[in-house]
Amino acid sequence: MAVASTVLLSLGALYRWKRSPTVYLVDFACYKPKKEHKISMEGFLKMTKESEGFEEESLQFQRKISTRTGLGDKTYLPRGITSCPPKLCMNEVHLEENIVMFNALDALLAKTGIDPKDIDIPVVNCGLFNPTPSLSAMIVNHYRLRSNIKSYNTRSHTVSDDEHYFPQILDVQF
Repeated sequence: MAVASTVLLSLGALYRWKRSPTVYLVDFACYKPKKEHKISMEGFLKMTKESEGFEEESLQFQRKISTRTGLGDKTYLPRGITSCPPKLCMNEVHLEENIVMFNALDALLAKTGIDPKDIDIPVVNCGLFNPTPSLSAMIVNHYRLRSNIKSYNTRSHTVSDDEHYFPQILDVQF
């Protein structure tokens, strides 16, 4: 009987030790841009036409795409795009990235009451913009996170990519 109990306890301990840790979504926060960044679909199409950078065929394509994607009259665009003339440069992209990323994270940290020092693994996913230093490194530096954390920056574009990356990063099962 003692041997059977020892075997069962050992198997139970081994199962708990080998099992992937549970990861929970504690909360989330979204960045909402300021009102001056709001633009209607018609306003966007007018701005695009007035930029004189597109031929009529391209403008018609943009109208079709804008209608089909569901862009409404409460769409927000960054300052670099809505400026006249548009400021399509890395400085504007970095400004937008800082505003969006840090405002969303500030809201999340305030909402949850989590101290940045308690964060173990920041995972940042951005499909289009991958600067150096990485977005996750910027977060680590901005919030002065611990020096012994695991920090990841991924570039997935789809949910199926996420299902591939995140189990490897977090050692979990989806």
